[in-house]
Amino acid sequence: MIRLISEPSTPIRSMDELLAVAMAMEKESVDRYADLAARMRAAGRDDLAAVFDRLVEDENNHIDMVIAWSQQALHHAPAAVERGPADVFDDEGAALISPELLDAYRSFAIAVRNEERAFAFWAYVSANAPTDEIRGAAERMAREELEHAKTLRRERRKAFVRHRHEMATGQGPYDLPLLELEVSKALEERYRMNGKQGEYLDLAEEARILSSDLAADPLQDPAPAGPPPPRTLDALCEWLADYYIEAGEHLLSQAARDRAQKLATAAVRRLALVRHLETI
Repeated sequence: MIRLISEPSTPIRSMDELLAVAMAMEKESVDRYADLAARMRAAGRDDLAAVFDRLVEDENNHIDMVIAWSQQALHHAPAAVERGPADVFDDEGAALISPELLDAYRSFAIAVRNEERAFAFWAYVSANAPTDEIRGAAERMAREELEHAKTLRRERRKAFVRHRHEMATGQGPYDLPLLELEVSKALEERYRMNGKQGEYLDLAEEARILSSDLAADPLQDPAPAGPPPPRTLDALCEWLADYYIEAGEHLLSQAARDRAQKLATAAVRRLALVRHLETI
């Protein structure tokens, strides 16, 4: 499960503080990814250096967004802080292990999980915000992190697909209605185990509706089927998000791609919320 190791120790009480923290978080990501790019390049892994260069570029775009928001809301650039919150960015040992043990899939997976931790951080800030203004701003940051995760998940999926076709088993198309139904049942079980968290029931109902919709109007299979999907709740939610993202890239008709992209957005949101619920 993606979660923060500890809850943020200092509450955010103003827009100045919120945007300063957001800027520090993005700058830390830039610095960490730039260091990894330099290390991969020095080790002769130009392919992975390009991956981390791309992540640096993306994070710099996020910095530009925060600066523009600050200029619009506060009429000045975000204040400088010593560092961002602890336990949000994690390179998962990529800076220490041998470069030949990394690949593009794992590199993008690290970035996806960092965005999910950032989502969890902003969700916590929103839940504990002292004013409606701070709550709304934190929710906006959380939505931004979800969109970042969705984009990076697409890149991770592309890296995975390059290898998946070599492992294809020749099985028939995936039974998406059944998989969504499995998600619904697993979410209902989570609710029974954590009765105070009614959000599980809302997500279960959403998955059940998706299952019915997909049974009535199947989504065209975008690629040859590969290994069987996982069955644990977290892994299956993640697999479905990846699947819908890929479908949104490869289905033949624009209408089908649009539908798959809507499914992907819902699945990415579901995954982030399931992981967030596990932290509270």
